[in-house]
Amino acid sequence: MSKKFKRYITRCTILLFLPAAAVLAGCENNSHTDSFEAAENTEYNEAGTRDKEADPEDDMASSQESEVLNDSERPDIENGIDLSATEIYERFLNGELTVEQKKEQVYINELFWDNDIEYCFGDVDGDGIEELHIRDNSLYYMIKVTDGAPWIVFEGWWEYEPIVTDELSGILYYCKGYGREEIEFMIIGADGSEEGGEKVYWSDKNKNGNMDEEDCFSARIGEEIDMEQYVQRREKQIAKQSGNTLKWTGTRCKEFTSWQEAYIDFVKKPYSTTNRSEHGGDKYSLIYVDNNDVPELYIYTGGMAGGEIIVSFYDGRVRAMNRGRIGIEYMEYGGLLYSSSGSTGFYPCNIYMLEKGEFSEIGTGWYTEHQYDKELQEICYSYFWEDSLVTEAEFVAHINERIDTSKCVEPSVLYTKDEILEILAEQI
Repeated sequence: MSKKFKRYITRCTILLFLPAAAVLAGCENNSHTDSFEAAENTEYNEAGTRDKEADPEDDMASSQESEVLNDSERPDIENGIDLSATEIYERFLNGELTVEQKKEQVYINELFWDNDIEYCFGDVDGDGIEELHIRDNSLYYMIKVTDGAPWIVFEGWWEYEPIVTDELSGILYYCKGYGREEIEFMIIGADGSEEGGEKVYWSDKNKNGNMDEEDCFSARIGEEIDMEQYVQRREKQIAKQSGNTLKWTGTRCKEFTSWQEAYIDFVKKPYSTTNRSEHGGDKYSLIYVDNNDVPELYIYTGGMAGGEIIVSFYDGRVRAMNRGRIGIEYMEYGGLLYSSSGSTGFYPCNIYMLEKGEFSEIGTGWYTEHQYDKELQEICYSYFWEDSLVTEAEFVAHINERIDTSKCVEPSVLYTKDEILEILAEQI
């Protein structure tokens, strides 16, 4: 793979996809799924997707199918006794029941990248019955029992949090970084539909690294607001987090005896639950990022929207990191990863650390095309580090303080899915 080979974390990876576009478009009030563009097509469909209203023909077919099922075949029947929603949730959490995900039936461990997850119960849709809420470092699902089986009502990638307070309930989306901020509180109906809520958006239009009156502020349905109105609405939404009554419990949804077994499981995960292409364009490699003899699994998904995934295994824990570009590099046995690839006038720089199986972002910067200098006949750039405007020299210095990019490499050999599975199986 060439050093400039382009490509696709945790947190606001979504924001990598052209925050400047909102400014150039006149600060349009698109939903987050639109403003994140290609990222939303997968990951990082990453701002998340909700199940659409079911097709009547699908409902009819499902109904007809349920009529011919024996009691022993129905997930809500055990020894002739109807199971409660709580019992169905328990069986699903224990890996005894599946849920439909993009027309595939998958178990709970197949829904997530990590094998350690959190879950809680809370009535977010206001129908008087608690739903099951589950999440890992990347994904969040809202599950409810419908017709005696668990169903995904809402799915979100990064930055989504279910909220239940004394006043109201819903799902909060809060994403910040790269000179923009977006907050949306969604009220979810009993059928999974979005029934309204409030959304506010800010973009650093004048690219000075600060929020001021010259910037772009907007709200739902094209409502123009000023900075004071934006701040008031933002604080109102953020305050919902402090009043949240949901309590999360940690659990491990699958145990692995070796890193080989864990990576085989990840490679075989359904395409519907990862950013990988179902057309077989994925490429794989085993790389050594941190300083031990257990390699990390590198996955190139074949495109910018899916990008690259790095999977770690440490002390039985599986963790995965996904950046919204291609071209990530790493310091072999140095525990650091780096990427600065970008496009269309926006070039993010992200530095990550891998320590004891956990990925963390230790440096974030970006630079954007600011204007064209007619006299010099060249493009001028604005540089930012951790949301502050800096000079180009300061930008480079921040990078050099954290990582020696001259020692970074890319995977030297890539394998097909069948090849990597064979390599992993041989090492067990």
